[in-house]
Amino acid sequence: MGKLLDRLSNVLSTIAAVWLILIAIVIFFEVTGRGLFDLFLGGDEIVTNSIPAIVFLQVPLAIRVGSMLRTTIVFDHLGKQGRHFINGLSYCAGIVLFVAIAVGGWTDMIRGWEIGEYQGIGALEVPVYPIRTIIIFSAILIVLIYATMLARVFAGRDQTPGAQGPDADEPEGSGA
Repeated sequence: MGKLLDRLSNVLSTIAAVWLILIAIVIFFEVTGRGLFDLFLGGDEIVTNSIPAIVFLQVPLAIRVGSMLRTTIVFDHLGKQGRHFINGLSYCAGIVLFVAIAVGGWTDMIRGWEIGEYQGIGALEVPVYPIRTIIIFSAILIVLIYATMLARVFAGRDQTPGAQGPDADEPEGSGA
C-alpha cells in the first residue's frame, strides 16, 4: 500500500507542477493581452479555480515525505516515545480534518457534476466540478497516507524526520 501511495502522490505532484507552468503561461498571455491589445481573456477565473486544485494535488506528497511545516519547539526535547506520541496525535488530527473535508464536500462535488457547475461571467466560464473532485480525491488519499503513517507509529516504525531522535537522521560517523 505504501508504494502505491508513493507513486500516486508523485504523479499528483507532477500534474500540479505541469498545471502550475500552464497557469504561468495563462497569466503571461493575460497580462500581455491586457497591456498590448486591451484584451480581457478571463485568466483570473482560471487562476482562482486552479490554486486550490494545485495545493490539494501537492499536499499528499508533502505529507508523505515529511516536509509539511511543523513547529518542533516541544518535539525536539522529547524522547523517542514522546515523538511517536506527538506524531500519532498529529496523524489522528490529520485524519479527522481530511475526513471532514471529504465528507463535507462530497455532496457539493456530486451536485456539481449533476448540474455541470461553472464559475465566471462573461469572457470565460470555468468548470468547478473537476476542482471539487480533485479536492475530495486528494482528501481521501491524504486520509490513507495518514492512516498508513499512524499504523507505522503503532508498529514502532515511525519514519517521520526526527521521530527516532535528534541523531537518528544523521549518518553514522558524521561527527555532527
